[in-house]
Parts: sequence; structure tokens; C-alpha cells
Amino acid sequence: MMLYNGLKNPNYQSHQIRDSESMKGLWRSAILMVLASCLVFGMSAYFGVGSEYLSKKLTSISGAEYEMHKSLFVAGQVLWGMFYGAGILFVPALFFWSLTDTGLDKFLYIQFLVLAILLLEKTAEMILAVTLGLPEISSPFSLGVLGQYITGNSFIVYFLASITIFKIWAMFVQYTYIKVLTDKSRGAVLGMVIGLNVALWLLSSLFSIIQFEKLV
Repeated sequence: MMLYNGLKNPNYQSHQIRDSESMKGLWRSAILMVLASCLVFGMSAYFGVGSEYLSKKLTSISGAEYEMHKSLFVAGQVLWGMFYGAGILFVPALFFWSLTDTGLDKFLYIQFLVLAILLLEKTAEMILAVTLGLPEISSPFSLGVLGQYITGNSFIVYFLASITIFKIWAMFVQYTYIKVLTDKSRGAVLGMVIGLNVALWLLSSLFSIIQFEKLV
């Protein structure tokens, strides 16, 4: 319910969070959100999203080997979902906490909302991939399609694909809450939010162009 209220009315909820002395059930909520991340990533892998390199091996390996590789891929994505969920919750929360006098628990709540938005995005991308065969960089929610038209540079394409409607929504949520919870100026808050997210997009783009399957 707090997630729903937090996303539906961030202006009101941010004042509620500011005036509350403590956040009850914080760690239980953190565990549940990380488990939700594992579930979404696992489901995406189960439906074959992002497993194009496995399809290339289909004619060169036996059915049993293929199923083994698929199972390992799903397990790896579940594990990645755990690290992704924990990273989205704690890394930005620690970053914002280090620059302000506000309690860490309140920044964790903000990141609960952010992770919920990003998992919605992951679910939408999974549906598009399964039903229409659209890869992540061709998502209609992102600038990835535009990037593929204007340049052949993979890094730039993946960076533009990282800029999505969902991530802009997440940034708006971060900005709205941090502006109320801290004594920072609007410009400072905006700089913190944009700076962190652009850094994460750049890092994500770097990992996206690395073909890890060729390294193992």
C-alpha cells in the first residue's frame, strides 16, 4: 500500500515520510522487493528474453545440453535480479544519504518506489519481447530506436536505450521526495538526481556492449 500511495501521490506522501520518525518494516520490505526482482528477471529469462546467444547454439549442441545451458541462464538471471534489486535499493540510497542529513531509511523508501518502477519497465519489455520480438534497445519506451537511426555506435545506442519513460518517471519520484526530505536547493537536488542516473546509464551501457558469453 505504501508503494502504491508513494507512486500515486508523491507530493503528499513525501511530506508524510518527512514527518515520520521511523520507517517500520523497512528490512522486510527490502527483502520482498529483492525477491520480486529475482522473480521478474527469472521469468524474463524463462521466456528466453536476452538469450539470443543460446539460440545460435541450438544446431550445434544436443537437446540435453541446450536445456542445461537454458537452466544455467535462468539461474544466472535470477542471481542477477538479486544483485540488481539490492543495488537499486542501496547504492542510490547510500549516495543521497552521504550528501544530506536525512536518515538512510527514508532514502531506502524512495528507492523502493524506484525499483517498483524499474520492475514494471522490465515486465513491459518482457511482454514486448515475447509478443512482438522487440529487443530491449528497440523498446518504444526508450530512445534506443532513435539511436539506431542516427548512429552505428553501439555504446551510444545502448546509452540512448537506457533513457526511457520509466526511468524519467523514477527520476521525477527521486527529485520530488528528496526536495521535500532535505534542505538542499532545487538545483542541487536536480544535479544529484541527474548526475547519479546518468552515471548509472553510462555504466549500464558499458556492460551492455560487452559480450560476456565470449569471455567464458
